[in-house]
Amino acid sequence: MRACIVLAGGAGRRMGGADKAALRVGNVTLLDRVLAAAEPLCSRLVVVGPVRATTLSEVVFTVEDRPGGGPVPAVRAGMAETAGADVIFVLAVDLPLLSTKGLEQLAGALHENGAGAAAAADDRGRPNPLLAAYRAESLRATAGPLRGAQGGAAACRLLPEDTATVDLGPGQTLNVNTPADLAAAVSAAGSRGDDAPPGRAVGPALRRGHPPSNRDRGLSSR
Repeated sequence: MRACIVLAGGAGRRMGGADKAALRVGNVTLLDRVLAAAEPLCSRLVVVGPVRATTLSEVVFTVEDRPGGGPVPAVRAGMAETAGADVIFVLAVDLPLLSTKGLEQLAGALHENGAGAAAAADDRGRPNPLLAAYRAESLRATAGPLRGAQGGAAACRLLPEDTATVDLGPGQTLNVNTPADLAAAVSAAGSRGDDAPPGRAVGPALRRGHPPSNRDRGLSSR
């Protein structure tokens, strides 16, 4: 079974404090774009961050014990919702041009190389731990010793030594960190006709440990 953990709890400081998950490229939020890329490959979709509107069904939302501690605690919180998965995608929410095909490339490299993880190369050629496919046992092994680790620098320590690095191209790996990045994503999506809503069925957003409330159902529909 495959699962996906989407990290959506960042403060978006370089975006003026905007909630990056709710930003739109075309008519689709960044959160829905990343979830839509992962959905065809995954039986479980987990978002670490506040409950937000989504057009996808059966998305599980959870949060860290102490939100705001960076990617490592967020990944650990997400892992608690992925029981039974043998492959786990870990994705930042600010990847608006990511596609299912790109994730298939990561999954393929994971199996072809027998690696513990396969990560997309960033703009410097380094493996990105927040755009990666992990074997579940490998992610547990690397994340376990990082209990209590804070800050973004520790995220690279999630990657095992045998990580395969995959070139997905600049489009798939574009991060929206600034208004200029958002404008570039909007332009790229428009040029390839990729600015329509995903049009998937709407379902309940689930919170960890609780059945979906009326409030959650309202948040998961438009």
